[in-house]
Amino acid sequence: MSAMPRRPSPGRPTGQYTQAVRLFQLHQLLETNVEGVRIEEIARDLGVTPRSIRRDLKALEAAGIELEAVDVAGERRVRVVRAGKATDPVRLTRYQRYSLAAVRRMFDVFTGTPLHDDFSQLFAKLSPPGDEEGAMADRFHYIPEAPRNYRKLKDQVYEVYDGILRTLTLQFHYEGGTTTGLRKVEPYALVLYQNRLYVVGRDVQKDADRTFAIDLMKRVRALPAAPFKRNPEFNVQRLFEGAFGIYGGGAERQHVVVDFDARVAQYIEPREWHPTQKTSRLPGGELRIEFDATGLTEVVGWVLRWGSAAVVREPDELKKRVRDELARGLERYGGGDAAG
Repeated sequence: MSAMPRRPSPGRPTGQYTQAVRLFQLHQLLETNVEGVRIEEIARDLGVTPRSIRRDLKALEAAGIELEAVDVAGERRVRVVRAGKATDPVRLTRYQRYSLAAVRRMFDVFTGTPLHDDFSQLFAKLSPPGDEEGAMADRFHYIPEAPRNYRKLKDQVYEVYDGILRTLTLQFHYEGGTTTGLRKVEPYALVLYQNRLYVVGRDVQKDADRTFAIDLMKRVRALPAAPFKRNPEFNVQRLFEGAFGIYGGGAERQHVVVDFDARVAQYIEPREWHPTQKTSRLPGGELRIEFDATGLTEVVGWVLRWGSAAVVREPDELKKRVRDELARGLERYGGGDAAG
């Protein structure tokens, strides 16, 4: 006796069919609400998470449906751009298209994140199809230095993105050495430094502006129930004023003097390492760099990068920190035994 065919189990179906139906329902919902709809309301009506709705909105945009975010009575909403509001096509020169292709290459390090997705869609709108687009891309190549794999961090980046644009408090677990633990932060801005993404904002627990590396942020959530008012006096440039790198802004300035051997001077002299730097040549051909920096942590790494070609003259604290690092390194190689 053959088995009876199984009846489909009740409940919501899954798979591509379900997403296609949801996209259709989402499009209909947006078309019928000319003032826009909150993402949380859409998620509730369609029975999915706000994160799924955000991805569906990306899919609609990729299909050619133009959307925009608007503020209505203090609420952030999404709506379809009406035909009458469409802008004229942007005409670009060959030089402008080349510049755009160059910038696009630099965004490849963020593949899988909203930054890359949004820029790719913008590039597609601005760049006419044809063989020339590929030719332009082949005339500029960008080699990032040890980039992070942001494909694995796309959810964290999206939550940070959402928190900044919608002024929602972020909650996350931070794994940053001495600062490990649960954090609540009012995010103000994204910062890109050496191909690494950071978020700066007010640490709610410490009531102070802080900088956090996104790749060290785990279980990130933008909290719809915890909106905040952006501090009108916040200035991201002022936050990093005087810093050598990403950390140390706001601390007391210290005068730094470092001498470099003539053999490496040509690699150092043309670059601006700090806004306050002054360079001079010494009688023996050595290069001296002086600047006033807040925080010495990244200065230590910079000096060590040049090995024996760099010598710290000031301040004493920097001398000690570099000397201590060299001593620890030498100890690991056998405690200074030149014979090896």
